[in-house]
Amino acid sequence: MPGRLSIYDDKAFKVDASSLIQNDMIEELTPRYNIPPTTPIPALLNNGNYLYTHFGYLPSWAMSKASMNMNARSESIYEKKTFRESFKYRRCIIPINGFYEWEKDDKEKIPYLVSDLENDYLALAGIWDEYFDEQLNMKIVTIALITCAANEKLGKIHHRMPVVLEKKDFTTWLNSGDIKEVNSLFKIYPNEKINIYEVTNEVNKVLFDEVICIKKVEGKKEKDLPKEIKEVGQLSLF
Repeated sequence: MPGRLSIYDDKAFKVDASSLIQNDMIEELTPRYNIPPTTPIPALLNNGNYLYTHFGYLPSWAMSKASMNMNARSESIYEKKTFRESFKYRRCIIPINGFYEWEKDDKEKIPYLVSDLENDYLALAGIWDEYFDEQLNMKIVTIALITCAANEKLGKIHHRMPVVLEKKDFTTWLNSGDIKEVNSLFKIYPNEKINIYEVTNEVNKVLFDEVICIKKVEGKKEKDLPKEIKEVGQLSLF
């Protein structure tokens, strides 16, 4: 359940999704390296708008922000009243450069950055809705990331991960009216496609947002990583 994101470069995503972006309302992305919930993040909606959205989903009929959800489980998304209509009619793609998960031990929480080994970004499956924000006195677009079981490599740290879309499936995810076809995209992203490494514990501070957040901790060799992660990473090469 990624609750902290890194989004600093969307150029490759814009190229890959160029045929689907009808209205680029962001143009030049503002780099962010440690994004918590309720913060604006970019998303491509299935109406063709590419814009900043509220990281935290609220259906249009929500009575207050207390019912906000950052994630929706792929296994039950169609069964939940909160998510059902958005899943059917309001899907989106959230391009991120990475997300953070934490290894917990007796003394501290150790942050790791999860990114794609081959591409500059991960295209996350999401849903959206419009919610009237009384404080802002306007409608805002709110989004939730869709999650599935983690692959074996990431599962040593956390049991859930976001649903990652392949470029070839962008159009299907955004535009298909066939729910079975859409459900078929809920796949666990393979071990061999993700990169995981330890980063500074400054990431633990919600307000800390510097480029150092995405840098690998110096001096951490492979043998210093948790044994289980190292072993899974080795297995994925064969």
